[in-house]
Formats: sequence, C-alpha cells, structure tokens
Amino acid sequence: MRKFTQSHLPAVFVSLLAIAGGLLTGTAQTVAATTPSWQQAQATESFCRRTLTSSGLIIRQGPNTNSPQVGYVPFNEQVTLVQGFQSIQGPQGRQWVEIAAPLRGYVSNGYDNSSNLGYCVEQMGTTPVATTGATPVNLCREVNGDRAPRGLAIRENPSRLSAYKGGVDAGGRVTLVENYQLVRDLNGEPRDWVQITFPINGYISAESLAVCPQG
Repeated sequence: MRKFTQSHLPAVFVSLLAIAGGLLTGTAQTVAATTPSWQQAQATESFCRRTLTSSGLIIRQGPNTNSPQVGYVPFNEQVTLVQGFQSIQGPQGRQWVEIAAPLRGYVSNGYDNSSNLGYCVEQMGTTPVATTGATPVNLCREVNGDRAPRGLAIRENPSRLSAYKGGVDAGGRVTLVENYQLVRDLNGEPRDWVQITFPINGYISAESLAVCPQG
C-alpha cells in the first residue's frame, strides 16, 4: 500500500490546510481573550454592606417577615452578602437579600425606592473626614436615680426580652457609641433604646439616662 506524506500532497491542498489551521487558531485565541471570567468578576465584587436603618435589621431564616428570627444586626454594623447574591421579591413589594455573616440568613433591604443597606466605607474608598477641632460630642450618660432607682439592665438587643448582659446602678455612667441614635423596641413596646460601649457592649433603655455633667 502506498503511503502519502505531506511532500506527496498537492501544493494547493497543503496551502489550504495551513490557512484553515491558522484561522482556527486565531479564532480560538480571540474568543479566549474576549470572554470575561465570572471568577474574576466575583473577585472584584464587594460583598460587604452596612445597615442604614436606625433600628437595625432582623436576620430571618427565610425572606419573609413571618419567618423565624435567627439574629439581629445593629445600626451601622456590617454584614456580608452571599456570593452570587440577588434581590429577592417578598410580600408587599419588600426586597430581601441573603447574607453569610455575622450569621446565615436573610435581611430586609427595603422597597424599590429605598434601601436598608449601604456599601461599607472602606470598600467604597471613601476618604475619612479630617477633624476640624470642633468640640467633641459628650457620649457620657448617667442613670437617673429618680426614674430608675434600681438601676438599668444592659441587653444584647434593643428589647426587654433580649439576653441580659449586665446592669448599671442608679447614678452609674455609661458611654454611648459614636453617631448614636435612638432605636425602637424590637417587640413594639413604648420604649427607646440606645447602644453603649461601656461598661460593656449592649443596649440600655434611653428614657432614664441624662447627660453627664462636664467639668
């Protein structure tokens, strides 16, 4: 049987093979260069968010207000969205999003014309505002003995039913968090709370606190 080699093939046929091979190679290289990588896209995506609502956000087991509560995120605290996150449409037009931290669950992201979450400052590249030498805000508060003769309890979350973390005697002092805001009671009771950092982190009833005298 006679074997054909490239040297025995007609010159025109060899040329056609070479051109076709070059076109295929060039096409493959072009596709590889222009196709975006979803891994690279996710690597540059920011999954960090901070809570914008003064009352914080409840973490639920599912994207529904009737779903069991599994946790709570205070105002201006950070959460981490799950990879590949999407906005989930809930009842009454409420939007939900799944988070991976501080624990797994779902938080309400408001409605179409509002949002309960914002980008984390450090991941937005925001430049810190320089201090102007203004008088610092007095974050010290004192427990009013007339209103709370037995002192006040410090709770893990803004609710009388939340876990007890400690207490402050009448006349004792606490330190509020920076940029503090009054927080509505999680259970709808007619009580406002405020977050503190001293003597321990937690929430304390705001009605019986007075500004510490300076000097």
